[in-house]
Amino acid sequence: MADLARSFLVLGLLIATVPSLGHALLSRKPKTSVEIQNVLEGRDDLTIHCKSKDDDLGVQYLKPRENFSFRFRPNIFGTTLFFCSFAWKGGVCRWFDIYEHDRDEHCTKCTWQIFKEGPCRFTVDDYDYGGEHGVVDELCYDWNPDRC
Repeated sequence: MADLARSFLVLGLLIATVPSLGHALLSRKPKTSVEIQNVLEGRDDLTIHCKSKDDDLGVQYLKPRENFSFRFRPNIFGTTLFFCSFAWKGGVCRWFDIYEHDRDEHCTKCTWQIFKEGPCRFTVDDYDYGGEHGVVDELCYDWNPDRC
């Protein structure tokens, strides 16, 4: 009987501590910042609509060289995904996974420049080199195959 009571006590303690453990893990994960800049050739305006499974960030209208940014905390399961549609003059519409955990998990400040040929991500080194920060990584991607 003592073993049964001990088992229930241990089970109760686990149930009580798991939510706080999950909260502690989530709160320690750093926030990620995604910045999107309109650098379309021809100085076209850019319409952006970004979403995740849980969040709709709304429609954003960017003039040439304007930015849109958002912040979030990636989930502990490694499944965070934000995707955006990008539209410009001439009825052109493309879409792209702007944050994909497997590709971007080490990017805490992901800066994207949007070109007509596709998006390019710039990762910036936050280390101060005498007042300047260096671009560590520049990767350009194709648009997702399906159009909007």
